[in-house]
Amino acid sequence: MISIIICSRNSETLRTVSLNVEQTIGVAHEVIAIDNSRGEYGICQAYNLGARRSQYGILCFMHEDLCFHTPNWGGKVAEVLSDPSIGVLGVAGGMYQLRAPVPWWFMGTAYMREQVLHSVPGEASTLHFVNPEAQTLADVAVVDGLWLCSTKAVWEQHPFDEKTFPAFHFYDMDYCTSIFRQYRVCVTFEVVIEHYSKGSINEAWLANALRYQRKWKQRLPFGVIKIAGQQNAELERRGLLDFIDKFIPSKLSSNKIISSFAQLLVLAPLSRESLGMVRRFVRLRLLR
Repeated sequence: MISIIICSRNSETLRTVSLNVEQTIGVAHEVIAIDNSRGEYGICQAYNLGARRSQYGILCFMHEDLCFHTPNWGGKVAEVLSDPSIGVLGVAGGMYQLRAPVPWWFMGTAYMREQVLHSVPGEASTLHFVNPEAQTLADVAVVDGLWLCSTKAVWEQHPFDEKTFPAFHFYDMDYCTSIFRQYRVCVTFEVVIEHYSKGSINEAWLANALRYQRKWKQRLPFGVIKIAGQQNAELERRGLLDFIDKFIPSKLSSNKIISSFAQLLVLAPLSRESLGMVRRFVRLRLLR
């Protein structure tokens, strides 16, 4: 019924999560692990390879550092995805994606739907729970790729984009964006997952953020809610400032940030923050 597809980097972690799946999924399944311990594959390539090998009609693309706490979660997934209007199911996602190159969680909890237990070594476990309307299923624009379920039929129409996203980041947002006009993207609150790592924003993330923005510039922004023009412009301004602030210390080429500066100066050409960011760019990039 469900093909579990994992891009695996650690054989012991894979064994642990495979046993957890076996004990909790409650339906017929297979685990297809793509060995990436040597870094041979990008995650899009690994997921497409796993999907092509799959025998079942439901595909669950997931990280290997997870633990399921819900009995028979596979039955819940199958029930949701039996609705042909739903193309993607996750446990965390954003309801609106800006044009600025920002993560799905950038706009804060008002625009998020999430239920994930985060457990990182050295820190107390925290439940990230955002469900103000007490829904069992919430519509969003994009979901986080820590756990992303879809049908094989949907994946066949919209395989992961190996060419644009050869590295780890934005494959999940890209997948959701590609199907959004055709299918619903949803977050379930009936499956409790524990995640043993945090997301990170590094140079690969910055580069893929710009690739995602360029690829979908005609569709961005989009979402399941509407945001008024002035409010959207302010969110875009904040997003651009945040992205540029993270980009400047990186080793990526300065040419890659020009378009973001252009967008920022169109939105707020004379603001103190915009001009301050330009001065910071000149000081740290052009004069170093």
